[in-house]
Amino acid sequence: MLRSTPVFASCHMTRQETLRLLWEKYVHDQKLDAAQLRQLRDLVQDPANQPLVAELLDSTYSETTNDVAAELAPAAAFHETWEKLQHIDQVRSAPVVSLRPRSNWRKYAAAAVLVLAIGFTMYRFTRSTDTVALVDPTPARNDDSLIAPGGNKATLTLADGSVVSLNDQANGVVASQGATSVVKLSNGELAYQVAEGSSTPAGYNSITTPRGGKYQVALPDGSKVWMNAESSLRYPTSFSSNERIVELTGEAYFEVAHNPSKPFHVMVNKMDIKVLGTHFNVMAYANEDIIATTLVEGSVQLNSPLHKMQLKPGQQGVQPENGVFQLNENPDIRQVLAWKNDYFQFNNERVDKLMRQLERWYDVSVVYENGLPDRKFGGKIPRSSPLKDVLKALELSDVKFRVSGKTITVINN
Repeated sequence: MLRSTPVFASCHMTRQETLRLLWEKYVHDQKLDAAQLRQLRDLVQDPANQPLVAELLDSTYSETTNDVAAELAPAAAFHETWEKLQHIDQVRSAPVVSLRPRSNWRKYAAAAVLVLAIGFTMYRFTRSTDTVALVDPTPARNDDSLIAPGGNKATLTLADGSVVSLNDQANGVVASQGATSVVKLSNGELAYQVAEGSSTPAGYNSITTPRGGKYQVALPDGSKVWMNAESSLRYPTSFSSNERIVELTGEAYFEVAHNPSKPFHVMVNKMDIKVLGTHFNVMAYANEDIIATTLVEGSVQLNSPLHKMQLKPGQQGVQPENGVFQLNENPDIRQVLAWKNDYFQFNNERVDKLMRQLERWYDVSVVYENGLPDRKFGGKIPRSSPLKDVLKALELSDVKFRVSGKTITVINN
C-alpha cells in the first residue's frame, strides 16, 4: 500500500531549511501531497521567512530566464495547477503575480501559482528597481467596504430610441425590430436573428457598457465583438449589400466574419479601420492619449485624413493625438488581450494608466495626493479580484492607497 510522503518536520531541520526543501521539490515538479502544500503555504506566510521567500523567488526567476526566446506554454497549464491548489485547505483566492513569460514554463507556472495560492510575496517582472509587482496580505484600508469587480452589464438602445437594460433581462428575445429579433443567449451573448428574405430597412442599435461592465454581441453578419468597460458600439440591425460599418468608442475585440464582397469598417473618432475577416483589438478611450489597433490574425488597413497603414498579424498601429500613425512591430499581445481573458496584465505600466483601468472596471474615481508617483508596475491579476486585493498587490511599493466610498486616493510617499 502506498503511503503519502510525510510532512517535513524534524528536530534536525530548521523551519527555513524545511521551507527551502519543500519549495525546491515543488518548483522542480516533485509531487507534494495536501499536507505538505499546507505546510509550505504556512512557512511562506510566516513573516520571519520573508527574506528567504524573496531569495527563493529570485532564484526561481533566474532559472526560468536563461532562454529569452522561449515562449510560455498555453495558459491552460497554469490554470490547471492553480485550480488544484485553490482547493488545498480552501486557500482564499489572491491576486496573481505573474513572472515574465520565458523558458522552462513548468517551473515558471509552479512558482507563480504557489505565490498566488499562498497569498504573500513580491516579485519583479524585471530586474529594474523601477518596476514592481507585489502581493501583500496585510490590509491598509481606511474603508473596509468591499468594492466588487465588474461583470456582464450593458444597455441596448434600439432604433426607436428605447433603452433595454440587459442585466435584468432573462434569456430569450429581448426586443423585436421589424423582421429582426434581438436575443439574449444562455452564455450572456447578445445575438441578432434576421428573418430570411426580409427587406425591412435597417435601423441602428447601440450597445453600451458602463464602468464595471463588459458584454459580448454577435452582429447580424455573424461577427463577434467583446466589449470592455465604459465602451459603446453602434451598428445597423442588418448590413447593406456592399459594406459593413460599425462605430466604436472605448475598447473592443473583434472577430469579423469573412466576406470579401463586404468590407467591414470600424469607425473610431477620425480613423477608419478596414478589414475583410480578421481578429483584432481596438483601444480608443477618450481619456487615453492614443488609439491602438492590434492585429491578431488576418489583415487590416488603418485610414485617417493624414495617413494610411497596413497591419500584419502581431503588429499594432498607434495613433497619437497628432494623428500620424506609428507602427509597433512587437506589441505584448497577452497584455493587449488580457481584459478579454478576464485579467489585468501590466508590463512596465505607469501608475496613472494602471489606475484608469481600475477606474473603468471597478467604477471608482481616483485622485492623487502629493503628485503622481514615479513608479511602474508589472504583474497579472484576475479581474474577478475584489478591488481591495488588487490594491494590496501594489502596496508593498512606496505607493499607498486610501479608500473612501468609491474614491481611491493614491498617496505618493
